[in-house]
Amino acid sequence: MDHVRVVVLDAMGVLYRDGDVRGRVLLPYLRERGCRAPERDVHAAYQAVTLGRMSTGAFWAALGAAAGDEDYCRRHTLTDGTPDALAALAGDGLELACLSNDAAAWSALLRRRFGLDRHIGRWFVSSELGARKPDPGPYEAVLAALDVPPAQVVYVDDRPVNLTPARALGMRTVLFRSDDTAAHPAGGPERAVATMPELVAAIRAPGPGTG
Repeated sequence: MDHVRVVVLDAMGVLYRDGDVRGRVLLPYLRERGCRAPERDVHAAYQAVTLGRMSTGAFWAALGAAAGDEDYCRRHTLTDGTPDALAALAGDGLELACLSNDAAAWSALLRRRFGLDRHIGRWFVSSELGARKPDPGPYEAVLAALDVPPAQVVYVDDRPVNLTPARALGMRTVLFRSDDTAAHPAGGPERAVATMPELVAAIRAPGPGTG
């Protein structure tokens, strides 16, 4: 992709292996820690904590779970090849950022655990922005902070529905296939990849790409 200056990556399903983090990571963890709340209540609390409407401590307490941030974050794993891919893209001179639907406390713990701050310089987290993807607000906040033309930004997400607002704002997009991709469809063809080496190759490829 010619003239790319910034790559903005989603966290869950791109940097981290599980796209359906609520179903595959959070809910099993809560059940192990004694939470008996129905899934609708877990979903509502998860929405609230990732919108910054409650702290993570209040989240665990509201769901009756003997749980904690560090213990929960140990359940996450990186997507295979993530460190090498980030190093390769940074070595190409690209600025790297992350836009994530997450609680700020969890996001900070995870990126420190995996050393992602080494290459990703900016983190845009829904609980700090007060809005979740695919609301247009988070994408607008990213572009305002980056201060680069949208056409020079590549946005990578595992949910097709989350790519639509990025394209509407003029960003180029790449779909990274995860366990959660099929559950969140949206119209329009995408440049799609399934591995980190494929993602690096897609970003390095000449031509306009998708956008």
